Amino acid sequence: MSFEILRPAWLFLLLLVPLVWWVHARSIAPLRGRRRLATVIIRSVLIVLLVFALSEPRWVRPSDREEVILLVDESRSVDGKAVEAAEKFAREANFAGADVVWMGFAGGGRIFRGIEELKKADPADVRPAETRFDTALSLAAANFRPGRVKSVVLFSDGVATGGDEKQFSLLKEQAIRVHAVPVAPPDRPEVLVREVNAPASVRTNEPMQITATVQTNRPGPVDVDLYRNGVRIATRKVDLKNGPNEVRFEDRADREKLLLYEVGVRSTQDSIAENNQLGAAVISEGAAKVLLVTDRPESARYLEWALRQEGIELSVRPGQGMPSQMSDIQNFDTLVIDNVPASDLSRQQMDLLHSYVRDFGGGLLMLGGDQAYGLGGYYRTPVEEVLPVSCDFQREEEVPSLALALVIDRSGSMQGEKIEMAKAAARASAELLGPKDYVSVIAFDSGCYPVVPLQSAGNSSVATQIASIEAAGGTNMAPAMEEALRQLSGSSAKLKHVILLTDGISEQGPFYELTNQMSQTGITVSTVAVGDGSDTELLSQIAQWGGGRYYETNDPSTVPQIFTKETMTASKSAIQEFPFLAKPVRAVDFLEGVPWSDSPFLLGYVRTKPKPTSETWLVTERGDPLLTTWRYGLGTTAAFTSDARNRWAVEWLRWNGFGKFWAQLLRRLSRPESLGLSEVAIKEKDGTLHVTVDALDPVEGFPSGLTGSIRLADPDGKARELPLEKTLPGRWETSFATPLKGIYSAQMLLARDGQPVDSRFFTYSRGYSKEFLFDPPDREFLSSLTSETGGVIDPDPKTVFTRKDRRASLEEELWPLLALLVLAGFVLDVAIRRWPER
Repeated sequence: MSFEILRPAWLFLLLLVPLVWWVHARSIAPLRGRRRLATVIIRSVLIVLLVFALSEPRWVRPSDREEVILLVDESRSVDGKAVEAAEKFAREANFAGADVVWMGFAGGGRIFRGIEELKKADPADVRPAETRFDTALSLAAANFRPGRVKSVVLFSDGVATGGDEKQFSLLKEQAIRVHAVPVAPPDRPEVLVREVNAPASVRTNEPMQITATVQTNRPGPVDVDLYRNGVRIATRKVDLKNGPNEVRFEDRADREKLLLYEVGVRSTQDSIAENNQLGAAVISEGAAKVLLVTDRPESARYLEWALRQEGIELSVRPGQGMPSQMSDIQNFDTLVIDNVPASDLSRQQMDLLHSYVRDFGGGLLMLGGDQAYGLGGYYRTPVEEVLPVSCDFQREEEVPSLALALVIDRSGSMQGEKIEMAKAAARASAELLGPKDYVSVIAFDSGCYPVVPLQSAGNSSVATQIASIEAAGGTNMAPAMEEALRQLSGSSAKLKHVILLTDGISEQGPFYELTNQMSQTGITVSTVAVGDGSDTELLSQIAQWGGGRYYETNDPSTVPQIFTKETMTASKSAIQEFPFLAKPVRAVDFLEGVPWSDSPFLLGYVRTKPKPTSETWLVTERGDPLLTTWRYGLGTTAAFTSDARNRWAVEWLRWNGFGKFWAQLLRRLSRPESLGLSEVAIKEKDGTLHVTVDALDPVEGFPSGLTGSIRLADPDGKARELPLEKTLPGRWETSFATPLKGIYSAQMLLARDGQPVDSRFFTYSRGYSKEFLFDPPDREFLSSLTSETGGVIDPDPKTVFTRKDRRASLEEELWPLLALLVLAGFVLDVAIRRWPER
C-alpha cells in the first residue's frame, strides 16, 4: 500500500495556517480562554484538511481481482460460430473468482448480461457486414472497472474490414491482456467471385482480357456471366474445382468512356448471394465521346451525322435519359442539353451535372430553343450556375409590359416543403420581371388573401410580403381567381397572365365562367398541380380554357423552375425570331477554319446575359450573345443561344461549315486528356484506398512548385476534395475510406500557381465486404494482437485465469472523506462560537 498526492502544488496553501494564528493573536473578538484557543485550532485544522482535499490524496493498494470481457464476433463471416465457441469456452472455464462481462461486436459493439441475451440479440444492430476490432477493443477498454486485472478473450476469425491497428498498442499501455480463440467460418456450400482483374485503361477498339477468380468449396458445374454496363455480354459454363478457379473473358472498348464490368456466378450449390458478383472499371481512351440529351431525338440526326464525319461519336437520348449516376455521366467527355426543360431534371441530376463540370472537368453545352435557358426554367438552378450566361437579361424598352398574378394555394396540405417551394417560386418570378412589369401574389385557403396587391415588380418589399405566407385552412380557388381577375382587369399592361398553383381539390365554383372572363379581357391562365391529391382534370381544363399551359409535378422542388419558365414565356421577350448572321467577335483557335463569310442566316435565338468573367465569341447583329464560354472549376461550359436543328438553324444544316464548327467547339469543351506527366497507382486495404501519384517531366525531371488534389465522387454521387500530400520529390499521396459499394470516380489534378499542369481521371470499383469471403481464420493477425498485449492463441479455459501473475492498482480517493471532515469542523466551529458562556 502507498500514499499519493496528485496535485502537490496546492500544499503551498498550508502557509495560511500561521496567518490564522497571527490574526487570532490580534483579534478583538469577544471569545476568551479555552474557547478562543479551540476556535483557532479548529480553523487551522480546517485549512489543513481543505488543502489536503484540494491536492487529491489517495491510498493505492495492489489487487489481484480480475475482470474478464468475453468479446464475441457477431459479423457475417462467422454467422453464429463465434457465439457457439464463446458459450463452450465459458462452460469449461475456471474464472477463479473473476468478474465476467459479455460483449458482442461487428461494425459496432454492445454489452450483454449473459450468453442467453447475446444468443437472442439481432446482429443487424451492430452492422454485421463489417468487422471493426479497434471499435470493439476500445469499447471493451472503456468498460473495465478500476482496480481490476484486465483480460479480454476474443472469439473471431480475425478478418477486419477496417479500423486502426494503433489501438493495439494502447491496450498494452492500459495493461489489458487479449487472448484469442480463432473461429472458422460455417461449413456450408459456397461459390463466390473472389477477384476480377481488368486493365485500368484501354484505347477505343483495343482488345482486352477480363479475368475472374471464382472460388468454391463444393466442386461442380456453374454458369459464369460477364456484364458490361449492366448488360450481360457473355456466359461461360465452367466445371469448378475445389478452391480458386480462373475464368477469362475477352472484350473490346466500344462507344462508352467508362466500362463497368461485372462477373457473376450462378450455382445450385451456394448459400450466400452477396458474394456472387464483383466488378472492375475500365476507362476507354480515344475519340471524344459526346452525349446529347434532347426533347426530340429525331431532330438530332443532322448534328449526329455531321459530327460523325468529323470523328466525334454522338450518343442521343431523350430528356428522360439524362444521367442520374456519376458512373453513367463519366462515359462522356461533353454533355449537350438540347431544348430539355429543367422540370424534366431532378435536383439530383442537376447536382450531378454541376459536379461533373466543376469537380471532374466535364464539358457542358446548352443549345437554344423554346424550352432552354430561362424559358426552360433554369433560372437559379445548379445548371445555370455552371453556364457562362444568366437566364435573366435586360429587357428592351419596346418589349410590352407584363402584369403577372400568382395565385398560390396556402391550405393546410401545403405545409412544409410545398409552401416553401411555392414562395421561392413566387420570389424568382418577381425577380425575372422588368421595371415596367407588375406582379400580384394572391394566397388562398378557404378564403382569399391578397398578399402582394398588384404593383411594380421592382418594389423591394415584394419578397418580404411573399415570405409572410403560411399554410393553413381548406381549399377554395374561386375567390382567389376572382381577385386575380379584378386586379389584372384594372392594369394597363399589354400582357396579362395568371399562374395558379394548388395541391388539392377545390370547393365548387364558377371556374369556366371566371376563366372565360379572363380570356375575354386578354388574360391568359396557366395551372400547376402539385402532388397526387390535385384535381388534375379541372386544372388541365382551366389551362385549356385560359389559353395557357398545364403542369403536373410530384416533386415540390421543381415548382420554382415551372414558375420561372412560365414567367419568361408569358413575357414574350426571351425568344427573338428574325433572320440574322452570326458575327465573330475576335479570333480564337476553335473558330479557325470555319467559313464565316459563307455562313447562312440563323432564324432565331434565346436572349441571355453573359456573366462577368465569361467570354463571348459570336454575337447576333443586335449584339446579343450567340456563343459564350467560360471555365467553371475543372470544366469548360458553353452557351449557344440558337439551335442546331431544322427550326432556327435550318439554313445552317446545308452549310459546309456546320460540322466543322460544332466539332471544334465540342473538342474545346471536352474533358482534357492527361499530358502524360503523371501516373496514378491505387491500393486498397481494409476499406481504405491509398492513392499514389508520381510525376516526372521529361525536361525538368521531378517537377517543382506543384500542389495536388483529388476531386472524389462516392457511389451515391456526393463529391468532395482531398488534398494530396507531397511525400517525396515527384510523389504525392493520400488515403480515404471507401465504405460504400459501387464506383468511386476521381479526378486527380496537379497545379502550379493555381493553373492546371496535369490531370488524370481514375476509378475504383468497391465490391462486397470481406465478410463474405469466408476465409479461414487470420491466425497471423490474431497472433500479432495477442503477442502485443501478452495474451495467447487458443487459451486453455481451465487454467488461463488461474495464473495470478499480474496485479492492478486499486486507488481509493481520500478527498471525499476530507471534505466531510471539513464540513463537520465548520459546524463545530460555529457551535463553539455561538454556544453561550456560563
